[in-house]
Amino acid sequence: MILCVGGCLVCAKQAEIGILLDHSTSVVDPTRGGYDNWDIAVRWFINILIQAFPIGPTLTRVGMVGFSSRAWLSFGFNAYNNSRTMLEAVKREDIRGGETNFAQVN
Repeated sequence: MILCVGGCLVCAKQAEIGILLDHSTSVVDPTRGGYDNWDIAVRWFINILIQAFPIGPTLTRVGMVGFSSRAWLSFGFNAYNNSRTMLEAVKREDIRGGETNFAQVN
């Protein structure tokens, strides 16, 4: 069920959402603001996504993995119990650069 709350769409269902975030420099477009564009566009999308769900241990849980030349856990599903602290963590997330490294299966 999707509700409209204060002009924003909010999903009233429980969910587990995993965000896979590309930090490689291949996603930076110098003709559209370069790193600033990545920062604005990526944070905007993740903020809207998080705000669309009720965040909590028995509600929606979100985890985020970053990758470029290697992968790392930015935060796990149990790291944050509310959207405010989760959004603060997203605000601290900066592009790290590096090569795009998608595993190839032959």
